[in-house]
Amino acid sequence: MYALPLMMLALAAPAKVSSVVVYPDRAAVTRVESVPCSGRALAVFDSLPPAADPASFRARADSATVESLVASEQPVKGPFGAEHQTLLDKRETLERELAGLQDTLTRAQARNAMGEQLDAVAVTRVRRELAEPRPDTRAWTQAFDTALDVRVRAQADLRSASVRIQEVQRELETLRAREGFLAQSSARRERRVEVRLACGAAAQARVELDYTVGGAGWTPSYEARADEASGQVELSTYATVRQTTGEDWTGVRLALSTARPPANASPPTMEPLRLSAWEQGRERKVLVRRDEHQQHAEAAAAVPVQQEGSLRAASQGLSVQLQVPEPAQVRGDGGDVRLRVARTKLRAAFLWRAVPKLRPVVFRVARLVNGAPFALLPGSVDLFSASGYIGRQSVEHVPQGGPFQLTFGIEESLRVERVVVEEIAHDKGLFDGKRRFRYAYRLDLGNFRPGPEVVEVTEQLPVSELEDVKVEVEAKTTAGHELNPTDGFLTWKVKLAPAEQRSVDVAFHVDVPSSYDMGAL
Repeated sequence: MYALPLMMLALAAPAKVSSVVVYPDRAAVTRVESVPCSGRALAVFDSLPPAADPASFRARADSATVESLVASEQPVKGPFGAEHQTLLDKRETLERELAGLQDTLTRAQARNAMGEQLDAVAVTRVRRELAEPRPDTRAWTQAFDTALDVRVRAQADLRSASVRIQEVQRELETLRAREGFLAQSSARRERRVEVRLACGAAAQARVELDYTVGGAGWTPSYEARADEASGQVELSTYATVRQTTGEDWTGVRLALSTARPPANASPPTMEPLRLSAWEQGRERKVLVRRDEHQQHAEAAAAVPVQQEGSLRAASQGLSVQLQVPEPAQVRGDGGDVRLRVARTKLRAAFLWRAVPKLRPVVFRVARLVNGAPFALLPGSVDLFSASGYIGRQSVEHVPQGGPFQLTFGIEESLRVERVVVEEIAHDKGLFDGKRRFRYAYRLDLGNFRPGPEVVEVTEQLPVSELEDVKVEVEAKTTAGHELNPTDGFLTWKVKLAPAEQRSVDVAFHVDVPSSYDMGAL
């Protein structure tokens, strides 16, 4: 072990956090230190949080070579002694005051009881003297006044003492909580890292220390502002960063990563796939209804977007790292800090859309393609239009270039209603051995807006997964619809003049072999 001159141990400035990469469940922190470098030098990084993983410490230096890195743990040093004594003195003073107030309250309760007794004595005297020829009414008045005066003063002392007791008790609770925090702080520990350097020709060496900490993470949120006049939606991406490491990140370069290190670093393990069989008696087939939510990948053409700010999005294979444009301030006490990451203007197709089977209203919908240089992670979207705040909805994961839609409120001047016309079952024929279930609905629409409008209305057909179960649209169904055979969605684009009301008819049937148990249809 070689000895270092004292001048080599002197630090040019306290080590500070220069940059942080925040993952959903942790953070990678970089501290930077400049030290005089001549021959050999020592860079010391003090007050590292206990949440720092010792196995993650890595050091690098400019104009010098890192020879060794030594990490240790030590008690936190802080000026808690004087403050702790002040708290003790104040607590003792408040406890003495509380004891005096308890005595005052007891005396006031005793005086109030005495006043009640005096009042009872005065009543007894009045009853006795009422039978006398010349009662002393002046003495009665004096007796009642004395009893009342005692009770009034006692009640005033009771109120004032009770109020002050509550105040003192609250102050004592605050002081005791602070004492407990100081006691825990005096027992806390922190980490210290010493980096030994072999210097080159430079007089100064810049040393960086990287480490990973737990107790940190971020969640996305969005704001969408509709501009129908220009056919755009301005999508602002925000990140809510929270960390409880006890280490403040002040004026740091902050990046947000979508990676989850444990998931990305651990490949899946395959388990043996075994086949077995057992005998089972023949059972009757049961026709069941299976409701499911399907999402299909759709190819999206390149859409021109306008990106504001100096957002940098670096692809990392399975993840993306987003650089926050401005220096960030994130305290280490667990408070939420909301940072704007990006603002992107997306071209939008606005339309009126209704699904009366689920809800008899017409929505204003914007169909979009994610033109941001990163995927949209699941989160909440606050929606705004020209009239102001509309509400909040959630958005699922949207890949870069992927389509999605946002809903900008309900239009009450457009009406829609779904009427059940027919839902019956009957035998199809004597020799077919099938049963037919027939369904018919009417979708009533009305436009009470000042101009013509087009409403996209959707109805759902069942989708058969069985060869011998057939679903067919009947001729009574209003023409001009589009059918998505995968989902069974029938969609019309209904043109409505001002004050016009129109109806859309839907009719279909389901043919099922009689051998099926059809109770669930």
